[in-house]
Amino acid sequence: MKRTFTKVDLSFITDPQQTYNAIRGIIKTMVFLGFFDDSQKVTVKGQNGNKMACLDVLGQVMGVKLGMNDHDRYLIVMRHIFHIEDPKTNHRWEHTSTMVASGKSKAEKGTTVMSVTVGVTTAFATRLVIEGKVSQRGVLSPITPEIYNPLLNQLEGIGIKMVEESANP
Repeated sequence: MKRTFTKVDLSFITDPQQTYNAIRGIIKTMVFLGFFDDSQKVTVKGQNGNKMACLDVLGQVMGVKLGMNDHDRYLIVMRHIFHIEDPKTNHRWEHTSTMVASGKSKAEKGTTVMSVTVGVTTAFATRLVIEGKVSQRGVLSPITPEIYNPLLNQLEGIGIKMVEESANP
């Protein structure tokens, strides 16, 4: 089997210790996931007989080690930190936006928080379009108040919300 390797530009890394730590972390992760374990069976051909994409093989390997069982739950913590400057006064401050959410396990007959934050949000947005509450047309990002205000209100109603904190008085 002929192997081809792509040259990776690492010229942006100037500190040898940083380079060593990065490579060491990657290898530790690969060992943890079982990349060097001969006992793990990996399928490289898809159902149609064609070779699987590298990302699909990676997902297969990760699924063995990182798969959830029926009693597992997980937690999502999302934190955005914004550094803001008022162009008129040059006053700078920090603003944070944080969300902490947890889903229920399969054994609890619950849904994952990922399905709520992604799927339910999409359903809410679809309802806005069907009800004619979105005047824009095409593929849209939720960056206008017409879209994001109703979505955020509906999500807060089911317990999904961001906590806003600002160092600006």
